[in-house]
Amino acid sequence: MVANRYGVVTLLLIATVSSCGDNSNPVAPSAAPDREFSLKASKPVLQSPINNTETPDLTPVLETANSVPSNLPSSDFTYEFEVYEVQDDGTKPLVRNPKGVAQTPNTTSHTVTGDLEQTTTHMWRARAEVGDEKGPWSDFAMFKTPTSLGVPTPVSPIDGVTAQSTQPNFIVRNGDIPSELSESVLYDFQVDASTAFPSPSKFDATPESGGLTTAEFQGFLESDTLYYWRARAIASTSDGTVTTDWSATQSFRTPDITAGPRTPDPPPGGQLPLPNQEGLIIAVAATHPAELANSCIQEGGSWDFMEAAVTALRLTDTRWGFNCKRGFCGEISEDVVDYFYGIGDGQGSTEVYLIDIISAVCPGGSQSPSWQDQTQVTEDEGTVGRWIFPRPGE
Repeated sequence: MVANRYGVVTLLLIATVSSCGDNSNPVAPSAAPDREFSLKASKPVLQSPINNTETPDLTPVLETANSVPSNLPSSDFTYEFEVYEVQDDGTKPLVRNPKGVAQTPNTTSHTVTGDLEQTTTHMWRARAEVGDEKGPWSDFAMFKTPTSLGVPTPVSPIDGVTAQSTQPNFIVRNGDIPSELSESVLYDFQVDASTAFPSPSKFDATPESGGLTTAEFQGFLESDTLYYWRARAIASTSDGTVTTDWSATQSFRTPDITAGPRTPDPPPGGQLPLPNQEGLIIAVAATHPAELANSCIQEGGSWDFMEAAVTALRLTDTRWGFNCKRGFCGEISEDVVDYFYGIGDGQGSTEVYLIDIISAVCPGGSQSPSWQDQTQVTEDEGTVGRWIFPRPGE
């Protein structure tokens, strides 16, 4: 027996913690067994978090009901908290040990400082103190920390800038990605002409190494239009799907592909030379392989590759356009583009160079990029090419 500084004689007791308020019965951490206590007071009853619940973040608030003193006022009580990390091999290293937390009426709380390890089970306990006098430890309680998946940050296009294409790329700075989720995370994108995103275009991308991720927009946006976009992270876990908040919304404007740049008209009676844009068509094919493979309209394909090619060409010179097949503008060539070399706006003009940009046997062929000047061949065959933009039906 010893007498404490309040003159109260108490027995020295060694407490063995064998139960937990959440009925999970964890073994007390061998690194910090309950020590002698000389403060005659009840052990605290932990309030939250308990029962292995998941905390809302990595800095949870620990709350305990206050100790009840036996023969002295409790106004001078402070509290010590211990937080342990439960690892896969059963070890429980001490990760937090705050002391001197001032008591408040009925319950006392402490917010864990510094992020705990995410997606991890933790144990915690508390006890009252007065100076050097220590009260008995509470039973242990357990909680789990959540998965901390970071929100991606928009990088480009932002701040209302004019994009280089009506099919822009979207770049984000990667958010934090836990190693255990690295194989299951996708970045989800939305683009719309309204900040409310009532009917957004949706697409996704797998996070790339190096800190930045680029998502290629599939399809085409309206010319000369203000758009808004945002992104978020989504991951699959053993407990279900984890989804972050949306990033800050950013705006951009699509280019006006009906206006400049435009090569000036030739002098009367003259004609402009044909620009060689073979490299540009090869580049468009490299970034749009699926659209190129699906470009045979006779087999139910789409106009997406031709739209991408004409858009890219018109960003260099708006004299580029589509071709009215055999001069009939109700039917458009699915692999030929025109360059208007004459004077005026060019709509319906036969003063054109005709360039075959898709080499394939269609139907049943294997499409590949091409740059074949068909102007003379068309003339020799007695057929007619006419310039048109935009494509009918757009």
